[in-house]
Amino acid sequence: MKKILAFLFILVLSLGAINAIRVDIEFPKNQISFPAGAPITFKATAYDDSGKPMNSAIEITVEDSSKRAVVQKIINSKELITVDLGEKAASGQGVITAKLQDKNFYGFFEIGEAQKVLFELEGSTLKVTNNGNTKYSKTIEIRIGQTIGTKQPGLEIGESITYRLVAPEGAYDIRVTDGTNSLIRSDIKLSGTGQAIGAIDDSASGRAGFTGGISPDENQEEALLSYIKNNSFIYVFIAVIFGAMILIAVERRYRKKTAKK
Repeated sequence: MKKILAFLFILVLSLGAINAIRVDIEFPKNQISFPAGAPITFKATAYDDSGKPMNSAIEITVEDSSKRAVVQKIINSKELITVDLGEKAASGQGVITAKLQDKNFYGFFEIGEAQKVLFELEGSTLKVTNNGNTKYSKTIEIRIGQTIGTKQPGLEIGESITYRLVAPEGAYDIRVTDGTNSLIRSDIKLSGTGQAIGAIDDSASGRAGFTGGISPDENQEEALLSYIKNNSFIYVFIAVIFGAMILIAVERRYRKKTAKK
């Protein structure tokens, strides 16, 4: 008799499990868009084949658009929960996967963009790190004393780049800003090439090269010549162009003489 009762009990549980046909993921007030860094609030509800909500444990996985920020947990059906993916969860479409009886059900949400950057200055080296949740595409203004230059690093999430600040030997006030994030330092000792003032990309890619200006207190022509002398690549490039022009002129003159004969 006990075996029969046990069998019937297991059979009833199995039939109840089979009746669970879907899981719906719902957001309060239909809010599916969340600011960067904001927690994601939702509930997952299991329904039987008659459309009635069921009490059941559901395995859920919440992922950002890059699948780098992931939270997994077991929740109860109809339970309103909040999941924090962190400030660095990538912007774009995230997905909630609810697993029940070896079946997956999905819900989707959006994470807004936040372009954030961290400026760090060690000696004459400026380090820029994208600590936001999307590609950093803002223009950075670098002020060295009274001279202003700009950079557009184009950093992916978590990526960094370094710049070497150069100027005639002396102490300078430094200000770096993108309009939202800023760094200000005073009496920073710098040195460099001639009278050139600016920021040189010291990263392996060397994407942006030199960006800067000329000291406002010096003759611009002399400062430019000084900078060229200290940048061998530019010097060689100019020499090659000049030599090519001479060769072209000589060739044209030779062709004219040949044509006359």
